[in-house]
Amino acid sequence: MPITPTDFEKYLISEYFKHGSINKVFYFHHFGIPISYAGYDRVLTKYGIIKSAGPNSKLTESLGVLSMVADYKLSLEKIYEKYAPQTIRVSTNTLHRILHYTRLGLTRRQGVALIISPKTSKKLYLIGRDISLSQPGLGQKGDLSLPMGHARTGENPRDSIIRVLQQEVFTDLTLSKEFPYEVVPEHPKPVMYMKIADIRVSVFQISLVGDYSFSSVKLDNIEFQTLNQIRQKSIRPGVEDILKVYENSLEIEDESVPEYNCSLNLALAEVENQ
Repeated sequence: MPITPTDFEKYLISEYFKHGSINKVFYFHHFGIPISYAGYDRVLTKYGIIKSAGPNSKLTESLGVLSMVADYKLSLEKIYEKYAPQTIRVSTNTLHRILHYTRLGLTRRQGVALIISPKTSKKLYLIGRDISLSQPGLGQKGDLSLPMGHARTGENPRDSIIRVLQQEVFTDLTLSKEFPYEVVPEHPKPVMYMKIADIRVSVFQISLVGDYSFSSVKLDNIEFQTLNQIRQKSIRPGVEDILKVYENSLEIEDESVPEYNCSLNLALAEVENQ
């Protein structure tokens, strides 16, 4: 059965979500996709896609390597030599830069994480298994994660939220042009900032009314879980920190937006730069 134009457009968007940019999709397929760059861009615009702000796969790889530095108390070079697969896509120079900024308590990139709960159950959190990492040798594929990703400096927070929802929560609804814009706050305000490596993550809370179907090319087994359930499994760095702080703040009324270092950052600060 021949592929329809609509099916082809959905395929293009799905590939874009997987690879993070039009250029990377073309490169992955050896420039064999029958559409121009401009035509590809028009398809994304047609479906209301918020363009990607950074490759989540490299973020996941970076966090995996830095977690090993914190756990094994070894230098970055030794971790890279002993544990990182040869096909890892993030360079040692990049990792050194991330580690340097992290130890100084500085951030150079922006991110967004979403705490999504049913309206009636604030202590249930939408969580999924991170499948964006293609190198299981790092030990991070399958870690539980909140919907989260990169953000552009200075962009409208609604766009940051919609980007994550399109790619990690409502992908099928996005492809069918039924994205639930009603769940996105009109004037979103972060509940906290969490420093994860060299990324300042703005954390937003979203309450869902009614039932929604969840789908993603980056997360699978997306479901609501309690913090105690999440703690019993392997978790992406920063996720438990975010949820612990959030639960502790539920009974506190405070208009300020606090900022924290995740436990990975605190551990890296204590590891001697060998």
